[in-house]
Amino acid sequence: MPEGILCNKTPVTTQEALEAVLADKGGKQYYAEMLELEVDKAKLATSLKNTCKSRIRTWLEMCAHCGLCADSCFLYLCNDRKPEQVPAYKIQSTLGEIVKRNGDVDNAFMRNAMEVAWSQCTCCNRCGQYCPYGIDMGIMFGYLRGLLYSQGFVPWELKIGAGMHRVFKAQMNVTDEDWTETCEWMAEEAQDEWPGLEIPIDKENADIMYTVNAREPKHYPEDISEAAILFHVAGENWTVPSSGWEQTSLSLFAGDWEACKQQVEHVYAAIDRLKPKRACGTECGHAHRATVIEGPYWAGRPDGLTPVRFLHYVEWLEEALRLGKIKIDPAKRIKQPVTLQDSCNYIRNYGLKEITRSIVSYLVEPGYFVEMSPNKEHNYCCGGGGGFNGMGIFRPQRNRALMVKRDQILATGCKLVIAPCHNCWDAIRDLEEEFKIGIKWSFLKPLVIHMMEVPEHLKPKEEEE
Repeated sequence: MPEGILCNKTPVTTQEALEAVLADKGGKQYYAEMLELEVDKAKLATSLKNTCKSRIRTWLEMCAHCGLCADSCFLYLCNDRKPEQVPAYKIQSTLGEIVKRNGDVDNAFMRNAMEVAWSQCTCCNRCGQYCPYGIDMGIMFGYLRGLLYSQGFVPWELKIGAGMHRVFKAQMNVTDEDWTETCEWMAEEAQDEWPGLEIPIDKENADIMYTVNAREPKHYPEDISEAAILFHVAGENWTVPSSGWEQTSLSLFAGDWEACKQQVEHVYAAIDRLKPKRACGTECGHAHRATVIEGPYWAGRPDGLTPVRFLHYVEWLEEALRLGKIKIDPAKRIKQPVTLQDSCNYIRNYGLKEITRSIVSYLVEPGYFVEMSPNKEHNYCCGGGGGFNGMGIFRPQRNRALMVKRDQILATGCKLVIAPCHNCWDAIRDLEEEFKIGIKWSFLKPLVIHMMEVPEHLKPKEEEE
């Protein structure tokens, strides 16, 4: 079967097509069709010719098979150190073979490559730190995912996720109208406790344009309210765009590079329209990677930079604390052992390790912060990155992958984990649900709101009798 009805080489670009794939609960029909999906070998060979350039080919050829990448990979560690889980083996046996055979591979090969690409690597890029030649399997696995996506061999949930971006310009079916209504609702809800609080929409020339993860308006609207409260207390001149508000990119996880380009250009268009001095994204790692690290290149920006300086939320919060825009009540500082989850995408891949620890120094009483081991850029992935959290077909592998983070947390003796990243937050939540180790986890926003000093002029006025 060259093409299935649901599992095929055609991206989801219409709401009708999206609803059809969504209606296939759990991807039952989708994966049945995948068993018969034909590989377009000529198209695959052409893709390799056009996109597999010297860097990838050199990395594949120069690998010395020394095995130094093995212990760097948390999936190798939690899977009994099986040789098949060594990063070099995983990439050589999939992408390496596709290149060596110039695309002459069959359905069974591609299905196995799909399993390896999405259930045996989260593209955390940790292995690249330990390779003596600087070979980065994370980048190569991203490239492999793109080849697989173009041939229709992509997990059901990520076919949907990439389709959501193409249809709704968001990872979930949240329209611009849904978004603005949520902002208005959250502002109204907060005004009793925070008089004068607003969530300004489409305000031009603001100091900050704020973008979010679509999961917030869909499932966690309180996160938007918390961001508004902190901007309000800090006295920021800020805004959100009515369109271009979604910063994440499930297309990045899927390997749908055209959808990645469309998504980030939508955010950049909002910047061009509203002309803020800076932009700032929410507590999300891959959103920052998609918009700030990879995004400029997808959008064809030759300088590799965003239209204006684009901060991760931890950068804005650290600045607000350092400049005294937000002040912490010393009596409310955390006085229990607490640890910090370092997100791969803005710690290892963007260098914000000291920024996050500066924030911790304001929030946690001296002597109570306990580092995970290893930590900072050497920390392990949460276990759910790269789309791993969201794929039902690979849930058993994902749950096993959580064991490394479980053991790291247990070794600290802490019962509270600060996790300023949506994927990390989700993985640690699921880790507790799976293993019941008795921990709590939190974004930064609610912690800061609980312990900050509120200026008198921002407090509700007591009603006169």
